[in-house]
Amino acid sequence: MKTVTDPASELKDSEVIVAAGVFDGVHLGHQELFKAALEAKRKLGIPVLALTFYPHPRTLMEPSGNYYTLLTPEPEKMALVQALGVDYYWAVPFTRDLSKLSPRRFVQDHLCRILRTKHVVCGFNFTFGYKGQGKPRDLETMGNELGFTVSVVPPYTVGGKVVSSTRIRQELCRGSVEEAGDCLGRPYCVYGTVVKGDGIGNRIGFPTSNIAVPVDKFLPANGVYAAWVRMRAPNGAGSSDSRPCVVNVGTRPTFGGKDTRVEVHIPGFAGELYGKTLQVFFAKRIREERKFPDLMALKRQIQEDVGMALAWLEAQNPLLKAFSFTLIGAYDRIFHANLP
Repeated sequence: MKTVTDPASELKDSEVIVAAGVFDGVHLGHQELFKAALEAKRKLGIPVLALTFYPHPRTLMEPSGNYYTLLTPEPEKMALVQALGVDYYWAVPFTRDLSKLSPRRFVQDHLCRILRTKHVVCGFNFTFGYKGQGKPRDLETMGNELGFTVSVVPPYTVGGKVVSSTRIRQELCRGSVEEAGDCLGRPYCVYGTVVKGDGIGNRIGFPTSNIAVPVDKFLPANGVYAAWVRMRAPNGAGSSDSRPCVVNVGTRPTFGGKDTRVEVHIPGFAGELYGKTLQVFFAKRIREERKFPDLMALKRQIQEDVGMALAWLEAQNPLLKAFSFTLIGAYDRIFHANLP
């Protein structure tokens, strides 16, 4: 997949199929959209371009200095889209000027002047133009006038409910990482470089690695989770094998913490992890985060947490679910690019 920043010159006169959307999460609904675009490619014999926006349109609504956290920050989203087999990727800079364009002006400028669009694939809830006034039916009308066709992908459901980025966020806010994974088609992943912590885990016999998660990455609800972890050294060397782990997301109320941290305990692992990139794939929430009266009470609970997590991971064998999914190659690319 080639990332383009000036498609008018980079693609020259090439006709394209445009897969349009924000695509936060690259969930099963988005994946159906890309399947439809690739099917159109098979029929029309022209490349597929993913047209998305950066930063996320909601970013403009946030107060200055705040981040709108994402299911898939831009590098992760790009890697996932690439894994689906798309030819070109164009992240249209989302500015206040762009947000003020009428739906027609957006289509004329971006689909017809900058691109030579032959076919557009969008979701049933796709919006474009000023305040999202443009809807798929408007796109179809404009396509008839301006010379391109449109396919609208219907809702994709899991468990009788429509899959959407909003639904996945809601599931994660409840700590329902299994349900979120069912909607994503893969376990939800957070990642980051291991940084120095307070060393409390070492003192009680359960060393943890503190991950510096990107500031724009959405975190699941505070609590303790069973998960799988993959690791990679800063230079890209080292193991990317998966290991079972226990993850705490939260503020460490026992120690009066205020900031939210992601701490990973890898049972049986004694290696050095500082400076390495870890990818954590959430499997199940074990319990809520809570405050303990002393270190011994915390230690007893952690022992119980580790036992529960390992037993659950072994019984459910989510390793197959976590690391045999089609998009695992995207997370390998994130490793090799030295991201987070």
